[in-house]
Amino acid sequence: MKLTLRLIGNLQCLLRGESIPYSSLPNSFAEDLVREGLLSVVYRKTKRCLISPNSIALAGALPQYNEALIDLDAAKRLLTEDNSRAAQAALSGNSKTSDKRTMPGFLVNSYTHIDCRLDGQPFTIHPTEGSAVYIAHWQSFVPPPSTLIIGIENAENFLCIRKQEQLFKIFLQPEESGVLFVSRYAFSSDLMNWLARIPNRYVHFGDFDLAGIDIYLNQFKPFVGERGSFLIPSDIETRLKNGSRKRYDEQYQRYANLTTTDEALSRLISLIHRYRRTYDQEGYIL
Repeated sequence: MKLTLRLIGNLQCLLRGESIPYSSLPNSFAEDLVREGLLSVVYRKTKRCLISPNSIALAGALPQYNEALIDLDAAKRLLTEDNSRAAQAALSGNSKTSDKRTMPGFLVNSYTHIDCRLDGQPFTIHPTEGSAVYIAHWQSFVPPPSTLIIGIENAENFLCIRKQEQLFKIFLQPEESGVLFVSRYAFSSDLMNWLARIPNRYVHFGDFDLAGIDIYLNQFKPFVGERGSFLIPSDIETRLKNGSRKRYDEQYQRYANLTTTDEALSRLISLIHRYRRTYDQEGYIL
């Protein structure tokens, strides 16, 4: 993918939380980012636009497409201040994208010891606070069947699980002995494929908005079936009353007809429409 000042400027807008016209990015690039949940499609009147629901995840994923995008400011300076052949060659050399993903797998975390197995060997999960464990050989990663799996969409929530421990304990059933937190790696369906292989119950913790619910229903629910549910705190109605009206308005046109047969999730959708507001999951970090 060729770097241009226009492309870099549009990516910087997305990382600042701004929306851009859908046509501002190369079509295949935009489709990939939307498919992976790194960008969401919103409508400004009749105009289709893009916005990032998680700028941290987006920033971390951009180098997968072009290594120069690891630092947008540096890439911009190189394009504007140094037009030498050497500089252009450096950009070109960093712009090669391999068809083979070099980082398969996903991240896991826990605030208690979880004795798992990896490649047939004992493997204990208990990262130090502020860190996580990357599972590359996900096909051979096996947690205890009594472990509850909680998938977390937001990177900040994923790294601050100890500050949300009281929230998660509520969803632990008597026969379950611990919680393993998982977070998918950008541009990868490995986590979903892994969830389909294990018998564990799965709870999805995402933003309390229409787009977040749509991600669960269309990207995770097909893999977990009846073992899956959406994490809905008991106080979510109170929090929605003081949530974001702007986010609701941005998502409404695309997700106005979002429905589900899941009664609890259907009630959450009704609450979001009733108050015409959304609530970010970061609000539950104490």
